[in-house]
Amino acid sequence: MVNAQVLGYIGAAVASVFFGSNYVPVKNFPTGNGIAFAWVMSVGIISVAYVAMFIAGSDGKNLYLFDPWGLLGGTLWSLGNFCVIPIVKTIGLGLGLLLWCCCSIVAGFFTGKFGLFGLEKQVVSHPAMNWIGFGCIVAAIVFFFFIKPTLENEDTESNSYSSIVDDYPIINEAGYRGSIQSSKLTEKSFFERIPQPMKTMLGIGLAIFSGIMYGVNMVPMQLWKQSDPSANPLSFIFCHFSGIFIFNTIVFFVYAIIKRPPQVFPQTMLPSFFSGVLWGIANCGLMVATQNLGYTVGFPMGASGPMVVSSIWSVVYFKEIQGVKNLLILLISFLFLGAGITTLALSG
Repeated sequence: MVNAQVLGYIGAAVASVFFGSNYVPVKNFPTGNGIAFAWVMSVGIISVAYVAMFIAGSDGKNLYLFDPWGLLGGTLWSLGNFCVIPIVKTIGLGLGLLLWCCCSIVAGFFTGKFGLFGLEKQVVSHPAMNWIGFGCIVAAIVFFFFIKPTLENEDTESNSYSSIVDDYPIINEAGYRGSIQSSKLTEKSFFERIPQPMKTMLGIGLAIFSGIMYGVNMVPMQLWKQSDPSANPLSFIFCHFSGIFIFNTIVFFVYAIIKRPPQVFPQTMLPSFFSGVLWGIANCGLMVATQNLGYTVGFPMGASGPMVVSSIWSVVYFKEIQGVKNLLILLISFLFLGAGITTLALSG
């Protein structure tokens, strides 16, 4: 039987691969303002939850179909994800991504390190290595900020970008590469009409808030695990993913009632669903990594690894990262990330 530590590393690897790839299916499709996309994506996520529930129930142990803590965890993640569009419209993808990635990893690391929100403090075998690994990952994220992607629609204003993004260093700010244009897509939103100083402050504040939500959304799961250490990590996934599905469903219908019709693109529905499936698998991996390795080792590994995978997609397939300078910066980022992830693994 595979021991818990090995399972944690496998979970971190799964999270890295699938988090780094889950937006590939919708890369070339319009997502409008992201409301319909996020809801269909949540349908894919809840579909994965049913499979995880089946697997968790097959081991003969108690199966937890519902737990309020799970709804809270899924809602926390959804709140952070809901802020992405206004962040991009106020301070842009580059700065916004840097801020929420850093805040996510910092929030997760310190939550486990100091036992915040009722968690037990995580003790590692080599504290100094743990801090060094954490510092290397943060440094790698800073380097990602200086990479300038080569986009096909460079003349398209950033306000047409509307995909919901997670932990990715390079994503097409045009939102899609199709020829579909609409006055509703180019119409300035409320956030873009805010005066510049207030717009910047709002964007920075939302990015910090989003990162914190990403970083602490696993806390309810960890509290649940503390109360039942022998429970299967997959048993918690259904209620956690239900929180995501319920939140996005409420947002979709409220938006449809207040501002009709919602921006729905039929050709984007199936890719959005597959995007949700990939994200659900990735989050299952992150949950397994966090539960078996802890918040100070498993979470930073699973949350930073996707940047490597998504960057490889950008270089090899989408050709968004080109030029000697960009590739050199990317290489330096990879070195810091590799050193950070390896040091974190050894620190446990």
